[in-house]
Amino acid sequence: MTTNIAALPDHNRLNDLLWQRLFHNYSHVITPLRYAGWVTDVETSGGEFFVRAALRDGTEVTIASEDNLPVDSAEVNGWIAVRQDVENPSKHTVLYDSTPTGPQRHHGSSLIPLMARIDALDVPSRAPRLIVSATHTAPYGSNHNQAAGIEDAATAVARFAEWSWRLTGHEGYRRVWQRPEHEGYPMALFESAGHVTTIRVTRSDD
Repeated sequence: MTTNIAALPDHNRLNDLLWQRLFHNYSHVITPLRYAGWVTDVETSGGEFFVRAALRDGTEVTIASEDNLPVDSAEVNGWIAVRQDVENPSKHTVLYDSTPTGPQRHHGSSLIPLMARIDALDVPSRAPRLIVSATHTAPYGSNHNQAAGIEDAATAVARFAEWSWRLTGHEGYRRVWQRPEHEGYPMALFESAGHVTTIRVTRSDD
């Protein structure tokens, strides 16, 4: 299966324990941006933490919270996304603000509206559009299927993350397998008391 997930960033912080911790803790933010085709990093210099995605057109999107990203992503109460010129960061536009005083505050820390706003940007070389679907199988064999509509890549992969989190965080499921990102689009298998749910991301043109 061919995907266009962006490469990992190339710098000397990849072995830094703080960078690794932040990259892992914010993988639910970083991975959708990488599937959109953008090299995405966590900035740690100067004691300020934020996610940075290069849009390949001379601009980048930075994602933070009210002031700074906390090390523990569970403490985030909203997102601020800014598009800025790489060479001249003073040229920038606030794209999205769901922090407690922002215009999108009703979305809180939900990722799907944030990624939908970023996906709507006019950028070159757009990634293929995707579909998130799930199959729920009961112990007695009945199946129930659900699917979201066709979405841009970052939005779809964020939806995969939120559906997965709902199963493990609210419905008592445990994740028993997940496809490695280098092997294709996200797919994971969950189980709870004999109930099995598979969530997958596929290209809309497959």
